[in-house]
Amino acid sequence: MRRRLLIIVLGLTAGLVAALGLPLVQAAAEEESRKFFLSRADDTARFADEAEWALSTGRTRYLTASLTRYDELYDTPVLVTGEDGLVISSSREGLTPELSGVAGPLRRALAGQPTRQLHTLWPWDDRPYVIAEPIVRDSRVLGAVVTVSETALPRAIIRDRLLVLGLGVAALTVVALVAAALIVRWVLRPVHTLDRAAHAVGSGTLPTRAVRVADCSGPPELRRLAASFNAMAENIAAAARNQRAFVAQATHQLRNPLTALRIRLENVEWHLPGDDAEGREELRMALGEVDRLGEVIDSLLQLARAEAVEAVPVPVDVSAVVRSRARAWRAAYTRTGTRLTVDVPDGVTALCLPSLLGHALDVPFDNALKYARGCSVTVTVRRGDDGFVHIRVRDTGPGLPPDELAHAGERFWRSGRHREVPGTGLGLATARTLIEESGGTVELSAADPTGLQILIRLRPADEKVAVPGPREALEHDGARAAGAAERQ
Repeated sequence: MRRRLLIIVLGLTAGLVAALGLPLVQAAAEEESRKFFLSRADDTARFADEAEWALSTGRTRYLTASLTRYDELYDTPVLVTGEDGLVISSSREGLTPELSGVAGPLRRALAGQPTRQLHTLWPWDDRPYVIAEPIVRDSRVLGAVVTVSETALPRAIIRDRLLVLGLGVAALTVVALVAAALIVRWVLRPVHTLDRAAHAVGSGTLPTRAVRVADCSGPPELRRLAASFNAMAENIAAAARNQRAFVAQATHQLRNPLTALRIRLENVEWHLPGDDAEGREELRMALGEVDRLGEVIDSLLQLARAEAVEAVPVPVDVSAVVRSRARAWRAAYTRTGTRLTVDVPDGVTALCLPSLLGHALDVPFDNALKYARGCSVTVTVRRGDDGFVHIRVRDTGPGLPPDELAHAGERFWRSGRHREVPGTGLGLATARTLIEESGGTVELSAADPTGLQILIRLRPADEKVAVPGPREALEHDGARAAGAAERQ
């Protein structure tokens, strides 16, 4: 925006300078040209008077001497002709009416039309000034006087004036541009601050702390806008806190009655007749729904906690965390006949919120186990060309079609082909929230030739600093993996 505004201001400044400078330049050149023309026109008229007297008295010798002195003084050739155009007198030898630029003005002067105005002088135009004045006696044209004036001196004067005007215009332009840059910076500084704050608010997750625009300077209108934005951010942050507090409290409150409901359903089994197979099947399905509801409550609680995290990312030993989670899940993979391959080099570190990387990695491990049963799963850790640390979990399962792949990761979304597979539709959403809170990204794409690939990108940490992985991440228990294995 600053660049566009500066371009507009620069264009307006250039237009203003052109509108003011060009007329000044034109006026300066025309003024000097007029002064030079009048000076030479007066001299030519004086020579016309002298020539009329000389022709009347026949004393042309004195006329020639006067013309020669003038030529020696001003380096301006003078030519006197009769009414027939033949040379009567001249200031130097070889001066004839056939000289360049002389014929036209001489012809008009012999017709009784003196030279009134010539072209404007410019430093790059070296054409001489040719002025012709008729010699008149009793309304009869007796001949003409022609002066051929070199314009080097007036052009030099005009050049110096143009140089001074150019320097003045350049100085004015620089001052205008500096002032414009300062004004643009003064106006746009709060705009940029508001833009960053608005981007932070609209990044996709509701902040638990208000994003404030502090020390907002600039025009009064923008200061009022910043105050309104701060009030809005406070309201949004308060709403987010209330929402997450409600989710956390609700999930906690639902656990107790849900646990009681499961106990009561289990007690119902003792009151069913031994031959009531249909009733026992219904009871089993009811217990399954209770378990599924419990998973939804746990996922909602974990998601609410992930969104409420306000810690600062720290260097984490990604290699150690990935290997730790792979060991925790390997038993479940072996039990289901799913081959797990881990390719992780040593010493790969990245920035992540403390103890959250392990929770985020459980999601792709769990998904691959659910939807790629009996296939192969490959986990790799590499430093990408973009500078980020890449964690890839790729399976050779059926994958997802492009239309469903675009919705994967949305809250509570599940493919219609996987309705029979246990799940809540919150796993990928939770993992994405955890990783994005750490400044990373989660991308889903189709694997080649078949299957699904989940790519986790994390900001790299300083490789020279030996920072061990968080104890919570390294010693993350395998309860979730064990539970998944039991469900298989």
